[in-house]
Amino acid sequence: MIVCSILLDARASGAGLPRRLAALRPLRQRRDLHLEVLLADDTGDARLHRLATRHDVHLIATEGTPLGDRLNTVVAHSQGQALLFPAPGRPLSPAWLVDTLAEVEHHVRDAVVLTAGRPNRLSLFWQRLRHRALTDTLCVSRAWFERIGGCDPSLDAEALPDLIARLHACQARVTAIEA
Repeated sequence: MIVCSILLDARASGAGLPRRLAALRPLRQRRDLHLEVLLADDTGDARLHRLATRHDVHLIATEGTPLGDRLNTVVAHSQGQALLFPAPGRPLSPAWLVDTLAEVEHHVRDAVVLTAGRPNRLSLFWQRLRHRALTDTLCVSRAWFERIGGCDPSLDAEALPDLIARLHACQARVTAIEA
């Protein structure tokens, strides 16, 4: 089984960060998953260091830049062959994660998007127009993330939807699965 890096951002997670880290604990305790959790911190909040220590999370100090740049910084510090960007407030199913990592490891899929509803171009366009944050979980192979240059460092809330759109445009094998 390949190593999967779960990438979080302290600013984007906000007050829900302790719950998100606690929700990841059952996944991290499984022996069939090799996970690392990294947290981008541009807030300088001293409480985050204690929280990261308690949950065994790698805390990466970043500048106060847009989300795309912060995520690129965290990816540079990660070891995983698969990169997971979980949607806020949505639990990850261990079965989904095991299946997804197997597909990425065996090059069946380059990226998998776990959506809340049916994804279509119109809804993605509408989401961009309204400047809403991504509500989908994205798992992408490191090779494809690096091949397309990572997240656009100038984008904030649109960084992950833009990454998915560029994966599609570059003909990566992206599968959208409805939760």
